[in-house]
Amino acid sequence: MRNMYEEPHLQKQSDKCAYLWKNWYNYKYGLKDEEKAEETRELWRKCVEIHARMCEQEVKTNPKYTSMKDV
Repeated sequence: MRNMYEEPHLQKQSDKCAYLWKNWYNYKYGLKDEEKAEETRELWRKCVEIHARMCEQEVKTNPKYTSMKDV
């Protein structure tokens, strides 16, 4: 499988979030365990927020992105 991100730390966080989402989906629609689904959804939400902050920081500090001209 091809990675979405070239930066290993971003890929690792993305993979973690994907894992949590799959678990949420299984609890919600497979096992129909609303309590576990709610807990897992909250973990996923926090993971995505962290990932978004990491991406924002990368864009601000990585020369690969900071040297790009505005589109």
